[in-house]
Amino acid sequence: MDALPSSSEGRLLVAAFGILVLLVGLALLGERTLPLFGGDRDMARRVYKTLFVGLGGGMFSLAVPALVTGGVARARALFGRIDAKGAVADFLLRDRMPEQAQAAGFALMAVFAVASVVAAVAVWSGER
Repeated sequence: MDALPSSSEGRLLVAAFGILVLLVGLALLGERTLPLFGGDRDMARRVYKTLFVGLGGGMFSLAVPALVTGGVARARALFGRIDAKGAVADFLLRDRMPEQAQAAGFALMAVFAVASVVAAVAVWSGER
C-alpha cells in the first residue's frame, strides 16, 4: 500500500480545527439560541450536549491520523538521530513503518468516529 500524500492528514487536521472553531462559536452563542428551541431549556440543553459530544468526537477522530503519523515520524527521527538499538528502535526504523502508521491512523479515525456517534446517540437518548 502506498502512503497517501501528507496533505491528506493536513487537510483532516484543518477540518478538525474548523470543527473546533464551530464548537467555540456555539459555546459563545449559548443563551442567544434559546428562541430556536421555543424557549425550551431542556431541549436546548439536550441538543447542545449531543452536538458537543458528537462534534468533539468527530474533531478528535479527524485529528488522529495526523497525530499518529506525526508521532511516528518524530520517533523515527529521534531514534535515527541517536542511532538507537533495540527492538523498539528496529520496529520504528523499518522501511514500511510510515505506511503502517498511516493505515493505523486512518483505522483509529474510523474507530473514534463510530465511538463519537455512539456517544452522541447515548447522550441524546439520556443514557449518558
